[in-house]
Amino acid sequence: MLQASKPASRFIGRLPADLHVLILTHLSIPDVARYARVSRAAQRVANDEKLWETRWVDLGVDRHKLGDVLDTLESSKTSKGNERGDRGNTSTGPATIAVSSLDDGDDDDFGDFESASANQAPQLLLDLTGDTAPLNHVFRTQSTTTFRGKYIRAHTLLVPLLPSLDSSAHAILASIASTTPSLSAQGCTLHLLTRFLSPAIKPVSSWDIRLALLKTALDRFDAGLLSAFDMADTEGNEERMAEAAAASWQVWLCLHPDGAYKKGGGSMRDEWEMGRTWAEKREVLYEQGKWDPLANITKEKKLDFTAMDAFMSRTLAALQEDGAIAMRVFPPESGVLLAYAERLAGEVVGEYISPLLSETRNLGTPLFLSAAAACFREAWRVVDGLSLVASHRSGNPPTPSETKRNSLMINPPKREAVITREQAEDVIFKMFEPHMDDYLDDELDELKRTFESICRQWDASLARITDRRGLPFVPPLTFLQVRREQQCARFLDSQNPALAKRNVLASFTDVLLLPVTIVPRAVGAGVGALGTNVGSGLNAMGTGVVQGISMLNPQRWMGTGADSSSTTTEAGYKSFVDDGSLFEIGEDEGNGGTGETEATEEAQYAVGEDIDDEAGWGEISASPAEGTDGAARDESGDQVAAKPAATRAVSKPSRRMAPPTQHEPLDHAQPFAALDLLLSLDVSLELIHASRDALKRLETFSTYPRPIGTRVRETLEDVFCEMLSTLSTRHIARGFGIATERMMVYKPAEHQETTSVAPLLQFFELVHIGDTIQSMVQLFFDKEMASYIDRTDFLNAVVREKKRFENSLDDCVAAGLNGGTQALMNQVEHIIITRTKPREYYPQEDALLDLGPTQGCTEAIKCLESHCKLLRGSTSREVLEVFYQEVGIRLLAILQKHIKRQIISLSGGFQVIADLNAYHAFIASLKVPAITAEFDHLKMLGHVFIVADAKDLAQIVRDVTRYGGAYRPEDVYEFIQRRSDWKKIEKTVDKTMYNLSFKEDCVVC
Repeated sequence: MLQASKPASRFIGRLPADLHVLILTHLSIPDVARYARVSRAAQRVANDEKLWETRWVDLGVDRHKLGDVLDTLESSKTSKGNERGDRGNTSTGPATIAVSSLDDGDDDDFGDFESASANQAPQLLLDLTGDTAPLNHVFRTQSTTTFRGKYIRAHTLLVPLLPSLDSSAHAILASIASTTPSLSAQGCTLHLLTRFLSPAIKPVSSWDIRLALLKTALDRFDAGLLSAFDMADTEGNEERMAEAAAASWQVWLCLHPDGAYKKGGGSMRDEWEMGRTWAEKREVLYEQGKWDPLANITKEKKLDFTAMDAFMSRTLAALQEDGAIAMRVFPPESGVLLAYAERLAGEVVGEYISPLLSETRNLGTPLFLSAAAACFREAWRVVDGLSLVASHRSGNPPTPSETKRNSLMINPPKREAVITREQAEDVIFKMFEPHMDDYLDDELDELKRTFESICRQWDASLARITDRRGLPFVPPLTFLQVRREQQCARFLDSQNPALAKRNVLASFTDVLLLPVTIVPRAVGAGVGALGTNVGSGLNAMGTGVVQGISMLNPQRWMGTGADSSSTTTEAGYKSFVDDGSLFEIGEDEGNGGTGETEATEEAQYAVGEDIDDEAGWGEISASPAEGTDGAARDESGDQVAAKPAATRAVSKPSRRMAPPTQHEPLDHAQPFAALDLLLSLDVSLELIHASRDALKRLETFSTYPRPIGTRVRETLEDVFCEMLSTLSTRHIARGFGIATERMMVYKPAEHQETTSVAPLLQFFELVHIGDTIQSMVQLFFDKEMASYIDRTDFLNAVVREKKRFENSLDDCVAAGLNGGTQALMNQVEHIIITRTKPREYYPQEDALLDLGPTQGCTEAIKCLESHCKLLRGSTSREVLEVFYQEVGIRLLAILQKHIKRQIISLSGGFQVIADLNAYHAFIASLKVPAITAEFDHLKMLGHVFIVADAKDLAQIVRDVTRYGGAYRPEDVYEFIQRRSDWKKIEKTVDKTMYNLSFKEDCVVC
């Protein structure tokens, strides 16, 4: 028969033992002692460690490190006992009840009391006449390693110190002072007594009355400590200040058991009267009238933070001086230094910053953005100063005052940093938080206005181009104009366009590595790096940025202010180059260039030699301050010299362009010549650098905790996305769209003087510029944004916007290449038609044959080769293959139509084969297998024009496998109809091919 398993919890009476333990936790200690006398089972429950662990934890000896108080009381009790001697235990006392000790043997669940034997002294006695008897008369213990033993020891030592029901505050303090002479020890003893009389422990029946008496004594003790502290502070006696502060802190802890342990220090710490009183006496809190926040704004409405620098120096000096005193005087856990720093930041630094930001906001948003970042950076010095002061506790040896104070304290603190870096940063974060919403909103709005201003100026430049050139249906370009336009090609005319782009990107990388001045000083006109010129969004770029752009082109950025911005924006990409080359490669490219040659060229430009307006910009790029050209060149030369040799690029000064006079007719074909100006590296640089300035300002706040930190990071992403969107839609897509539209209306017949396609040449330059812009964006992304986002997160807004930008650029290039390819092939067809003589393939019988390619074939191939080479290095291999394949397909159709248009004799057939061989060689150089195979078949098709025998010709036509299926017999039949002797051989060919005989099968009615 199976026996029932033993229940998890024993029952005492009708209730489980666990429920008994739970009830006992809410009883006072005398009631627990009375409960223990009920039975042996109740005795076991009363001895449960769970019960006494709760009591011991609530006493807080370990948590507040008050164990030394018990040791001191025990040693004092022992010494007094030794003085009185051992008197024995012969006195009679009140009635007691003897209870036998319980063992672990079998006993009843609710046993009876047992009487004490005559031969056995009582082991556990309880005084029934009072509630202050020692607990060891109730519960026997032999060890202090258990929670029960620890509590019984503390109870035995503290019960004699409890105030009687009729004690006064003076008597209570005198009793405590007799056991512990030092103030800090008295404070710790009062702290422990207060916790001993707490509702969680209830050591005696009248614990609440005694606790009220003790709190009255605590108030009187704390008032005396405050007076002693003030007197010592007046005398400058830090030792007495430290002793009084340690005792007062213990009093505050026992009166506020929960407020002192909030993470990072809560507002309850600020209520400690001694720490608050000390902080209120600091002189720095009452010096606001000595400083004028508006002194940081100059008469020119710019920023000069020299005044704030002096203010912060004084504030930091006060923080270091007063903080050092706080570290030496107050207990580290009291948080006086942190509370003082928060008050200093809020009432001194914050009150200084608020009117400054309000005034700059009234003067203009750019000035406000600059001031906000600069003020935060200046205020951040408090964090460094506070961390430095706090680190002295852990980094330096203790001072004599600290040594003496620790010797007087029962529990001296460990030497460790009392303020973490995070807590120090939170001081400034909390102070500056009221300004963050306005700053983040204005940052993005101002960036959009800046982008709009840049794009409007560029649109105005494009409008002037359109207004001056009119519609594209205009007279053709002259040969001289074509040569000039060919010289204007920038990347294309460089001996190594890829190297030129690498130089540009290297210089751009140097620009990104330049430091950005956040806090403006008197040096540099107080503008700083954040553009504090009120009312000019373009001036949001700082001095460091302008110097960096000068590294790309010194002459381009010589001007300052709005005039320079408008001039250089209108000048566009042209200002980057001279004489058709973006950079002079020099010895790196093996040109044998020498410094003497460069000096000669610079001297020629220095004398102010006029150069014609090759791009047709007219007067819009003329400098408004031509009288300072010499100084500008000197300055630009210095900037170039300061650049690393590995990335140095020599740029000549921009051409000075004279406006057309009224008697000089405008060249109406120039819309095609100005296509390369539809995209501008200058505009792209301005957009990127405006974004960089905003990002650098936002990076100042990047360490902000949530929720402000989340908004800062979102704004960082929004800035980059806005830059990509503006660059894509307002600049790149617009420029490529205009170029594509103009290429679609290009008519080769109107440009017979040239074999090149001007709009396609300029479009290839646009492709190079677009590729450079994309590379610049990638560099900008890697340097500035990669550290804030996860590149592999395809759902991230920045990653998605960057992919959209790249796809948009690819689509623009593809659409432009389609229109450019059509214009190119129209030009090729026009060349073939116009350069091919009427009897090119039907020469005279006695004419000498030159079996080389015809003029039309040569010029067409030359045109194709020159244009196909221009695209190499500016786009991917896949795009090149698509372009080459499209060129081959369209060229094949043009040649087929051209052959069908000719009359070809037997001797002229050799000329056809020569031309087809030349075309085949060109197509083979493109290395596109599919198109090469098509031209193999076309070249073989040319053999039908040199076969004299009609029957052999018919057999060739009938052979469907001869051309790999590219040409059907019907297609070949159309080609042989262009033979000059076709009328003679037509019947024979038809009879052989179709087995026809006109005499037998045809009846003429």
